[in-house]
Amino acid sequence: MSEEHQANEDRGTGGLGSRSFLALLLTQGLGALNDNIFRWFCVLQGTKTSLGNTTLSLGLICFTLPYLLLASHAAFVGDRFSKRRTIVTCKFAEILVMAIAIGAMALGGVDETLGIALVFLAVFLMGSQSAMFGPAKLGAIPELVQPEKISAANGYMQMVTTAASALGMFVGFVLSAKADLSTSDPTLAALLWPAGVLITIAVLGTLASLFIEPLTPADPSRRVPNPLKETASNLSLLFRNRPLFRAALGESFFWFLASLATSAITLLGDQVLGLSQTNTGLLAIALVFGVGLGSVLAGLMSGDKVELGLVPFGSVVVVASALGIWTVTHDVDLADRAAAVWPAAIWLSVLGLGAGFFIVPLVAYIQDRSDRQTRGTIIAAANFVTFSMTIVSAILYYLMTDPAWLDWRAPTVFLAAGIGTIPILVYVVWLLPQATTRFGIWLLSHLVYRVRLHGRQNIPDQGGALIVANHVSYVDGFLLLTSSSRPIRFLAHTDHVTRFGLRGLSRAMGVIPIRATDGPRALLASLAEARQAVQDGELVCIFPEGQLTRDGQTGDFHRGMMKIVDGLDVPVVPVYLDELWGSIFSHERGKLLWKLPRKWPYPVSIHIGSAQPCPATVEEVREVVLALRPQAEESGILGAPDADTENEDETAAGPTENEIGETDSTSTPSSSPPEQDAPADSGE
Repeated sequence: MSEEHQANEDRGTGGLGSRSFLALLLTQGLGALNDNIFRWFCVLQGTKTSLGNTTLSLGLICFTLPYLLLASHAAFVGDRFSKRRTIVTCKFAEILVMAIAIGAMALGGVDETLGIALVFLAVFLMGSQSAMFGPAKLGAIPELVQPEKISAANGYMQMVTTAASALGMFVGFVLSAKADLSTSDPTLAALLWPAGVLITIAVLGTLASLFIEPLTPADPSRRVPNPLKETASNLSLLFRNRPLFRAALGESFFWFLASLATSAITLLGDQVLGLSQTNTGLLAIALVFGVGLGSVLAGLMSGDKVELGLVPFGSVVVVASALGIWTVTHDVDLADRAAAVWPAAIWLSVLGLGAGFFIVPLVAYIQDRSDRQTRGTIIAAANFVTFSMTIVSAILYYLMTDPAWLDWRAPTVFLAAGIGTIPILVYVVWLLPQATTRFGIWLLSHLVYRVRLHGRQNIPDQGGALIVANHVSYVDGFLLLTSSSRPIRFLAHTDHVTRFGLRGLSRAMGVIPIRATDGPRALLASLAEARQAVQDGELVCIFPEGQLTRDGQTGDFHRGMMKIVDGLDVPVVPVYLDELWGSIFSHERGKLLWKLPRKWPYPVSIHIGSAQPCPATVEEVREVVLALRPQAEESGILGAPDADTENEDETAAGPTENEIGETDSTSTPSSSPPEQDAPADSGE
């Protein structure tokens, strides 16, 4: 069995409404609800003791530390055993941990020091259960749902998690106000409330996990790890895969920021806005509501691909909202407290919205791009990085707010978080120039166009390929750029990638400049660069007509494109762009730009065909592209009439066969004069 076939078998087949995925969502939601009720209840009870607000940092450290200590074992369990079995076992363990926690609360009422120690021990045990549960939960998603649903599945998972976390925080605040265990003799009623809530939710979560379908172990032969050696090995595996490592760093920054923000909200409500514990819990819900909404929107906007372009967009929103929180709360006096509550809640929601845009693509990317055999290991290593940063966040929060150190108020903490996000934003834009640009184009194009994409799965997830498309309008390259989560390198006319100050951006995006007037040597060098890019596993796109169509028909393909793939074992992916003939960026009616669009938003269809291994001739490639036209007819969305594969009519101003034969290398998207080329040949 080939690796590709094995990979396809390992991928999930269910939809977002499948029983197993819904059961996983419910299991995760109830688990997150219980985690947050328990953690915040314990922390808030601790603030009533001599430790005061220090319990915020101590509680976070106790809950997070198991993610570091058990990282190797979580990876082992996630790969060695069925992820469904691991999930169910963890849920049964949750019931036991909750029972231990209630017992600790009862015994701790006799002595404050003993009570604090036992409760934080219970928080540590709950963190241990969550640490073992995490890799199995996340690793199960790509085994349950179809590959094109992974981003949306993560969006819903993040939404459920954040909604449950918000509700859990609020219930934790309410329970803490209702059940005071800080006295030397807590009543049975005071214990009954937290006991009933925590154990009931744990039982319901366990029952929900039983409805997840059986899953096969990823690596049944894996041996029990040596913790230190295994953790180092896991981190080494993650570090060697630089894209996944960078995604893990991004995920860790999200949780660093989330931990800082949720801790600061307690001070914001108490010190700045003068809110009760219950109302402070409502303020926290505003933040988590934003995260949930942003997560769902991120999943929907990603469509059937992983859209990393959302990450810099989310960073911008985080920076702006953190500064907004500081603006409306840093100078609030006693008389203005009530008026500042709603602006603070709105900005907290916007902060959460940006965080949701930031985190969902990163989590989806780690799941989608990691091999099934090592997915549990990769996720556990990513969790190690993430929760290392969470502990750093707890320590930093203590230093920021403790009177013996910086003694910052909550608004200053949010300001520092916003300013600290700016270098992250700059780094992400520098690291992902094409993803950033692609998302910007996606936003703009969806204001102007209604894009229907068919066959996106035909673009290879890995390895090199040459994408070949017909050329209808000036925006062809822009639209193709939005069709893939992988970077695409476009061959483009030199004049178009150097004008308007685009040289730096074109270089960052890997555009391959080419110009017929530069002579055969320069043309061959550009084609050689494209060939090398394909050999190196990159996606390269060419418009082999060499110019925009002047009559809506697909012209002849130039032979020079074959120099990119001749003798290489790389696929050619045909693309047919339909309905663009008639847009203001096409030459329909003999006009360019100077015409009104017939519809708004303007409908566009992109048909991506099956990859063709080693085509023999350029005519064969053209036939495959034109063969996609009947799909448009079947969809009832065909735009302009097109030439069939037997039609020898040339497009207006198209080069002749003799011209092609003279240079044998002018058959590129940029072989025509500059005024006939589209800026979109560059993809930008």
